[in-house]
Amino acid sequence: MQGSEDVLSESAGPPEAAGSVDVTGTVRVFGPASLSNLGPGFDAIGLCITGIGDVVEARLDAAPGVRIEAIEGDGGVLPTDPACNTAAVAAQTVLDALRVEQGLVLRICKQMPNGSGIGSSAASAVAGAWAANVALGRPLDKEDLVQAVLSGEQIASGARHGDNVLPALFGGLVLVSASDPSRYRRIRLPKALPIALVLPEVRVFTKAARDMLPAQVPLRDAVHNAGELAFLVDAFHCGDWETVGRCIMQDRLVEPVRATLVPCYDAVRAAAMDAGALGCALTGSGPALFALAETAAAAEQIVEAMVDACGRTGFAARGIVTSVDPDGVRVV
Repeated sequence: MQGSEDVLSESAGPPEAAGSVDVTGTVRVFGPASLSNLGPGFDAIGLCITGIGDVVEARLDAAPGVRIEAIEGDGGVLPTDPACNTAAVAAQTVLDALRVEQGLVLRICKQMPNGSGIGSSAASAVAGAWAANVALGRPLDKEDLVQAVLSGEQIASGARHGDNVLPALFGGLVLVSASDPSRYRRIRLPKALPIALVLPEVRVFTKAARDMLPAQVPLRDAVHNAGELAFLVDAFHCGDWETVGRCIMQDRLVEPVRATLVPCYDAVRAAAMDAGALGCALTGSGPALFALAETAAAAEQIVEAMVDACGRTGFAARGIVTSVDPDGVRVV
């Protein structure tokens, strides 16, 4: 296994729900949302969060392959063709790896918006892979599913990016090699980290946001980002949330470009900082922004200010107070 885990970790959290398979033979799996980039860590770092994600239900079928029975909550925009669906591709990769003759029937329940910046496709991919594994009796560990979830993510984004799927799979903070996402390191955080998250009703898709990035950047800006990312990782490891907050606002390469796709960006970030946030940044391609808080109560005030700022600039928004999910994908 090329991945590894930091030995300084918080408790692993509650176990998965007892009784993986119900009386109908159906397993129900939750794939959590995730934050990625985290300021200077473009394609290299992601964080699993609580309270929002997608659900995939799976049951074994005599016919080989994967079939999608239904998709709920997507407004009819996601493909039901298994070859074009992130959850189905991830599940099929598990079946292929195990060389089983049985197939799977999936029902996908989307509980987070597509193109939001919080890993919607990744949540479905990890839920599909884990649901397939559980339905088959759990022959594989999570570490064995890395290639499957990367294959699912590739369907949505066009590349095997690991900064959302690996946090959603494992939980906690994950560092990943952008050139080889099978190289990763898991870091469990030493204490709670309250997060205010706002989802403006602005659609930004990963591929379009990636295509607008410059092919070359000034050396001084690359050096700046490298230094800030080093401080960011160390601060996460130490639980120094003030430094984390400062670092997530220091990206000079990606966020300044992508912020132009989010009309409420400046207003939301200013509102978060005025309300006492430790730092505020885009997650992924946006349009979602997250802010770090000292306490859950402070996060409530910050998220309210962020939602209000969206409204003042003419955009409806959903606000969520969340925290780090240490467990990742699981049966529910």
